[in-house]
Amino acid sequence: MELLLFTLAILFSIFSALMERRKRRKRLEEAQQQHAEIEQQHAEVKPAAPVVVEEKKEEEPSFGWPFDGDPFEEPVLAEVDPAEAEREALEAERQALEAERRAVAAEKLAMERLKETKPQESGEVRRPRRTRSRWFLTPQTARDAIVYMEILGKPKSEREEW
Repeated sequence: MELLLFTLAILFSIFSALMERRKRRKRLEEAQQQHAEIEQQHAEVKPAAPVVVEEKKEEEPSFGWPFDGDPFEEPVLAEVDPAEAEREALEAERQALEAERRAVAAEKLAMERLKETKPQESGEVRRPRRTRSRWFLTPQTARDAIVYMEILGKPKSEREEW
């Protein structure tokens, strides 16, 4: 029963959206006809004076189809000139190649700078300075520290949680 009510609600909303669109289309056609009649009358009276009519668009709250365009109409594809499309593709490819050349040049420059900062191979070799801290831990020293703490430290019952 609930499914039937839900389906009816969906159908009603689609139907009301289509009817609202039909009303708007008819109003637009009528307005265009009136505008054409007014222009024709003004052309007969004053053929040199163009008439400009501003249409105010009233926004009505609509609970129909929230997107632009009719969902039931087939989309109209714009005609594309094959020569123009090929020209655009070639231009995009040229830009991609130019960007790749710049990236390769930047990479070469970075490699040259890296070579300049490396020590000279002709005799002067820099050795990294060993800064070994006093508390250097290896897995073995960590195990030893835990064992010594258990032996020499406070009993577990007297330790504070940390």
